[in-house]
Amino acid sequence: MSGWPRYPPCASGTCTDLVCCAHGHKLRWPELLGKNGAAAKATIEKENPEVTAEILTPGRVGPPNFCCNRVFVIVDTHGNVTNIPTIG
Repeated sequence: MSGWPRYPPCASGTCTDLVCCAHGHKLRWPELLGKNGAAAKATIEKENPEVTAEILTPGRVGPPNFCCNRVFVIVDTHGNVTNIPTIG
């Protein structure tokens, strides 16, 4: 596959793991922990153009399905990233 469609909708094809999803692009962003969520979203979408980063604010829960074309950016009440953003 040459690339994933933009999210939504969820796309994973036959992939069931992160490496398969990444298509050679970056798949995790540990360096974004504590950073501003909007800036993290921009970084993620620049470094992996096949994903859409979605910011999840406190109290908001993303769907549990696995998507190769989505990264949740979980932020605190100050808008800072609290979990390592990862494809899925």
